[in-house]
Amino acid sequence: MRFLLLLILVLSPLFTFANDGEGCSELSFADIYRDPDNLALNYCYLEQKIAEGDIKSAIPVVERILLLEPFQDRARIIYASLLYHSDMMVEAREEFEGVRARPLPESDEMLVLDYLRRIDEADKRTTHSLSVSLSAHHDNNINNAPDDDTILFYGFEFDFPQDRVEEYGTEANIRYDLNYAWGNYLQHNGFASLDYTRDNYATQDTLDMSSWAASLGNRFSFDGIKVTLLASGSHQSLHGEGLLRSHGAQTSLSYAWDLKDSNLYISPRLSAGTSNDNYIAQGSDASSGKRHYAKLSNSITYDRAHTLYAALGYSTKEAGDDSLSYTSWSQSLSYRWTARNGVSLATFLNRNRSRYSGSPEFVTGDSTLVRRSQPLFGSVSVLLPLPIDSDLTLAVERQLNRADIPNYAYRNTRWSATFTKLFSF
Repeated sequence: MRFLLLLILVLSPLFTFANDGEGCSELSFADIYRDPDNLALNYCYLEQKIAEGDIKSAIPVVERILLLEPFQDRARIIYASLLYHSDMMVEAREEFEGVRARPLPESDEMLVLDYLRRIDEADKRTTHSLSVSLSAHHDNNINNAPDDDTILFYGFEFDFPQDRVEEYGTEANIRYDLNYAWGNYLQHNGFASLDYTRDNYATQDTLDMSSWAASLGNRFSFDGIKVTLLASGSHQSLHGEGLLRSHGAQTSLSYAWDLKDSNLYISPRLSAGTSNDNYIAQGSDASSGKRHYAKLSNSITYDRAHTLYAALGYSTKEAGDDSLSYTSWSQSLSYRWTARNGVSLATFLNRNRSRYSGSPEFVTGDSTLVRRSQPLFGSVSVLLPLPIDSDLTLAVERQLNRADIPNYAYRNTRWSATFTKLFSF
């Protein structure tokens, strides 16, 4: 952007005259204040401010030049460009359209048309997208068979070997997203989404699941600080019968540092929310209750190719049954490498430590006994971009559930391949 503005400036006849073949010396505002009507001095000061990337200070300089020479087309193009790069799109459009009404060299005409095209794209307030994905997956322990051959039943150990059941399945997902940018300079945006998923297994029909999820929110932007308010709801069915209805709200705060000189992009985020989970399946109402959660995360992207993400989360649930109420801490860490052709490799690791308020009496014989669980989840995936806005993702996931009660200690590995097609409107 700076190069483009400097190029326009250097091509200006007045700037060539002002330089007289020599570069401008370092100037201060005091130098301009002593001789404000000196065009050559103003052009040199304008070049200096653009080279520094100080657009805010460059705008009044070129406004002063236009007061001295109101019919300088190149100066007006520079002025319109500065307005554009300051997100003052309405004012920039007026300036570009005004200068375009006069005869211009072909290069300037093409530049003005290109800027007007960009403004038209930026001024498109409403965008839609539709994502459709199909996947095939394989699990080696779909029944969550415990690691040990013994289980607890009313506090007594019993030999109860269980074979792991391998299972194949398919999953279909369709998601619609709506985004509306608003505000004088499109700083804020409202958004909504609707998501449907259906998961079918080859033989274990009782595990077939479908779900609807919807969300509605708004993201406010204040000088780089983004505040997001989100409301969401979902409905899940198991084997064709209603299982869970949930609704909740979330608030998040984020900021981004774009350190271009260091090729770093840093984005910390803090979020907190609550959800009301209502289990509607027969005999499962004891699982119903309120969840509260919070998460602190940060992502660091280097050279647009390497992204490291880390998060610390806390959640708590108050269920109808103490054996299903818990407090939980989680730690997440992921790394993504993206090649120039769009191929990416991602790894993810999540560790969770949960403490329940009690335990099922039919398992331990004592409902006041505290149950602890430490699930560990890891995944590796490769994304391969395909033509016409589609991609193929190959992934392997490993779930290791460690618990102090053998009934809940199990492990499962899932392999999957997912094809996704995106439609943008």
